[in-house]
Amino acid sequence: MKKIMEKFKGKINKKSLKYGSYSLAVTAVIIAIIVVLNALLGLDVLRDRLRFDITKNKRFSLSDTTIQILNELDKNIEVIILTEEKYFRDDSMGSEILEILKQYNLKSGGKVTTRFVDVVKDPTFITRELDPNQVMGIQTDSIIVKCENRIKVVSRNDMIEYDYYSYYYPTTAGMKIEQVFTSAIRNVTAEMSKKVYFVQGHGEKSVNSWYSEMKSAIVVNNYEIIEELTLQEPVPDDAAILFFLSPTDDLTVNELENLQAFLEKGGDAVFLFDVQKTTSKMPNFDSVFERYSLSLNNDMVYEFNQTRYLGSFENIIPKAVSNDVTRNLDPTSLTIYMTSCRSVNILKTSQQWIKTYPLFMTTDMAESVDSATKQTAKGPFCLGALSEYTAGLDESRIALIGNSLFVLDEWMSYTNYNGLRYIVSILNWMQDEADAVYIPSKSLTSEPINMSESTRFIAFIVLSFVLPLAIIGVGLFVWIRRKHL
Repeated sequence: MKKIMEKFKGKINKKSLKYGSYSLAVTAVIIAIIVVLNALLGLDVLRDRLRFDITKNKRFSLSDTTIQILNELDKNIEVIILTEEKYFRDDSMGSEILEILKQYNLKSGGKVTTRFVDVVKDPTFITRELDPNQVMGIQTDSIIVKCENRIKVVSRNDMIEYDYYSYYYPTTAGMKIEQVFTSAIRNVTAEMSKKVYFVQGHGEKSVNSWYSEMKSAIVVNNYEIIEELTLQEPVPDDAAILFFLSPTDDLTVNELENLQAFLEKGGDAVFLFDVQKTTSKMPNFDSVFERYSLSLNNDMVYEFNQTRYLGSFENIIPKAVSNDVTRNLDPTSLTIYMTSCRSVNILKTSQQWIKTYPLFMTTDMAESVDSATKQTAKGPFCLGALSEYTAGLDESRIALIGNSLFVLDEWMSYTNYNGLRYIVSILNWMQDEADAVYIPSKSLTSEPINMSESTRFIAFIVLSFVLPLAIIGVGLFVWIRRKHL
């Protein structure tokens, strides 16, 4: 009997030892895998690559446009942030900027890097490395995008899209971090920036006071803005485009000559006119438009098609016509709203060196009222047009639009910011910058997850019963199996 018990005990010990050793080995392997995975996931490079952007508007992801630009980079780009790193990371906007810059580094294959410099500890860094002549306004907290000897200073304020609908003060509506950095990269890697001069002296509105969002969109798309140009003297040789923002007075003879000389040398111009409060004519402006087979009516257009106006008949939703300006856009989805518009005529011409294109159109249900005679006319009406003139020394292009309010800060915050895309696309068409595009901002709006009643019921059943029972079932299965080993 004793021998039998010893034999049975030996079998039990061997069996227990066998399965105990197996369990120990499995446990050791699992612990080793967990340790290795934890170590790998702790590496910054791998952790950043494994991150997923689950925000609805892909707030922390880069657009296809930016990724393509980064893939084509053949130079190294350095983003220099002039502040202490810890202070920048602790700030909510600073941390978001760094998250976006990580994506620039990853998508560029390491060509875009970020560096912090504490100018308090190194007070000579700005004059030594960036701005020896101290003419660029670089200071503590500035952000610089640098490529070889070219630099572009960007600010946090440029990265914020404001909503001007509030009567008291603007509020933050979105972030333009990607737009600012991508445009800065294009700027420092481009051969040169084209200059856009905003003309003054004819009652034009201030671009800073009324059209700051448009100004920002133009600047971040690699154009340099020069304000308050007068046409009393010849247009500077470095001017690429002249911009007229809602003039109310006519050109003088001298100004007309200087403008025509600029256009004849291949210069381009954008004219945005609004409904006039007076019936006085502008024959000198008209002569410029006539040279391009265009004319501007002194009227106001009303749209009576119920699907093509917003709230009232003067708030028109025009149709964007397919042409070289809109081919890089999607006019069917990029709806714009134009309030209080004048109509533009495209004149018939047999001159082969003039090409005209409608840009914005009403329906045939629209009507116009002449500001002087009060006579009405039936649509459809052209609210904006483009023209190319190729008979001069160089090809010249103009855009004539009977409205400037569609890119007014306050009006866009009430409707949308699509007007900026058309303005930037017009400038790109004039300068043959077909690849430069407007990158929209990322909204800060957080939308709740909406679930139907049936979906909520299913989620409740799964989380309250199915999942717990599954866990208990697995546990019972393992316990019973091990009990019978």
